[in-house]
Amino acid sequence: MKIITSLLILFSFHFVFAENCQENRASIDIGSGTTKGLVAEVDVCQKKIVKVLFENRLPLAFNEAMEKTGKQIIPADMTRSAIPQMQNMLGKMNEFHPTKIKAVATSVFRVAKNGQEVAQEISKSLKIPVIVITQNQEAELGYLSAISQANPAKDKKLIVWDIGGGSMQMYSQTGKKAEIYKGDLASVTFKNQVLQTLQFKDPKNNPSPNPLGANKDAAVQLAKNHAYTKVPTYFKINAPKAYWIGVGGVLSESVQNQVNKEAKHFSQDDLTNTLAEKAKFTDQQLQGDYKITDVTNLALVLGYMKALDIKEVETVKASLGQGLLYKDLH
Repeated sequence: MKIITSLLILFSFHFVFAENCQENRASIDIGSGTTKGLVAEVDVCQKKIVKVLFENRLPLAFNEAMEKTGKQIIPADMTRSAIPQMQNMLGKMNEFHPTKIKAVATSVFRVAKNGQEVAQEISKSLKIPVIVITQNQEAELGYLSAISQANPAKDKKLIVWDIGGGSMQMYSQTGKKAEIYKGDLASVTFKNQVLQTLQFKDPKNNPSPNPLGANKDAAVQLAKNHAYTKVPTYFKINAPKAYWIGVGGVLSESVQNQVNKEAKHFSQDDLTNTLAEKAKFTDQQLQGDYKITDVTNLALVLGYMKALDIKEVETVKASLGQGLLYKDLH
């Protein structure tokens, strides 16, 4: 009888302990082109994300709006239209009763003259702190979001690649030392380069490069040239043999979905074939909220892969939100 009682007490203690370890936490990643909300159940004892309970993506084009002003500011009407959408998303997130909500703002809020001011306005409206993070912090969170979900090959050097609307990061770890590439060529900025350099158009008046048509090869070369001149030697040396994981809206959403929605990887050949097909399409023939950047995203990524001799990229549908939760647990 004593043995049974002891087992019952032990089982009850284990159940209570496990229950106390579980809680819901949330994050909001306010990006240059997309705002992502995430709620997940986490285990604070084992320091891991157990399961995602809620995910949402809002196509809020802060960077595109800033570029159109020509003054490097986020226009007030963009902020006014974005805040109610964020509030609605936050309301849905709060239904899961998260114990913590962390929010970060990225590239466009660093670049825009009024970026900090807009972030504070969003923070006040949502009633949660919103931190404008540095590009180093953004790169680290992208890396953490990848390793929180993926199982990379241990016999290869891991490089996590993140491209958003306004910035690009590459992150790798050598012992305790972090190697980081902080780039300014990204989805919107590259699209605008194509418009200005190859199509001789003003992005403020003509925001779409579609159909890309005969400019597709020149667009790829534009990206290659940028990679040749801007990417640090560390990544150039290690790129061909490294294990690449792509995160963020451009790699894991835009490019992967155009190549093959069901797959979790793409190669140079995949991008070459997809770009040849999509370069013929007008905006009316393309679908989704990001059609004005989708095709040039293919050219951007293909150009970088060619320049650095990247054979294949595995993609993980992870936002900085996963990285935020993972970092907070460790």
